[in-house]
Amino acid sequence: MVYIPPYIVSKLDTLSVYDVAERLGIEIVRNHTLCFMHDDHHPSMSFKKSDNSWRCYVCGVGGHSIELVKRYYGYTFQEACIWLARNFNIEIPDTKEVRLKKVPARKVSPKVEETPKVVDEEVLEWIIRNAGLSELAKDFLFQERKYSEDVVKAMKIGSISDATKFVAVLTKVFSKERCIKAGVLVEYGSKTLPVFRVPCLLFPYYDMDGNIRNIQSRFLGDLEFKKKGRFNNCKGHTPLMFNMPVLKSSGRYDKIYVAEGVTDCLAYLSEGKNAIALPGAGSFRPEYAQYLKDKTLFIYVDNDDAGKSLLEKMKVALRKVGNSIHNIRKDTEHKDYSEFYLSKLKEHEKDTGKFIRSNM
Repeated sequence: MVYIPPYIVSKLDTLSVYDVAERLGIEIVRNHTLCFMHDDHHPSMSFKKSDNSWRCYVCGVGGHSIELVKRYYGYTFQEACIWLARNFNIEIPDTKEVRLKKVPARKVSPKVEETPKVVDEEVLEWIIRNAGLSELAKDFLFQERKYSEDVVKAMKIGSISDATKFVAVLTKVFSKERCIKAGVLVEYGSKTLPVFRVPCLLFPYYDMDGNIRNIQSRFLGDLEFKKKGRFNNCKGHTPLMFNMPVLKSSGRYDKIYVAEGVTDCLAYLSEGKNAIALPGAGSFRPEYAQYLKDKTLFIYVDNDDAGKSLLEKMKVALRKVGNSIHNIRKDTEHKDYSEFYLSKLKEHEKDTGKFIRSNM
């Protein structure tokens, strides 16, 4: 069989298991699905974003992207690598003539009746209305990232700096049971804690009609090795897109910039652009295309494989509704749009001696 260099193997195995599962036709709901390796009646296959892995707890088998393809198709290691390379546009030398055996397509579904969790708008709105900005939050937003204060205010961004105080104040207004049901508090043993990692920023997510649907947090502390990521959502709620009301207030064919994450969206908004944000590169769903079908769309793709995969998925979904999206990235230097935004501010300040945020 062909030789596959280790650096390509590493690249293939770090492809998002969620993206690979989607390409295989495996439907994942709440990080679970039915296992295709045994007669499964209760979803026993679990997927984890934190370490990009999957595992069936009945079969005792798991791994990353290559192992998922191997098990799904019954491929050898090399065949699984070639399949991944061809499906994710990664070149492996001397494999163009390799023919993979044909395997019947199959649909793997979790077979879970999804009952949408009712959003407790009163609890969520109260949190956003009463969450001021701590000095740590202000330092991050206005000194480190240099976002517009008017934009931060308009987007109703707040913060939590003391978890114990947050729980105490919130449960004076609403019962603890209601807050847990609303997805903003959780119980660990005898402790009641916020679902958000504190200290953090709070980003409210509204639907197109301005109804609050979720709160996402961004942890402002130092991340410990192998700990969970910076972002958390209300338990049981999945955010749609950030700043969705702009889609209703903007006109047909107006320019809309799509950001990978809220902080990149704030950079666009601080420049006076109309922008929305996906919660992350892996969060785009094909049905979102309906919200975007009559807009002129732009994106500055993050400088990583997840960003490139997002762009391809958006192109496919938008093509089905008669639209497209334009990648405005012209460089390979910056990680994301927030970093690019800061570089533009610094360049402008260097050239003029003045700090100007908008009209760039």
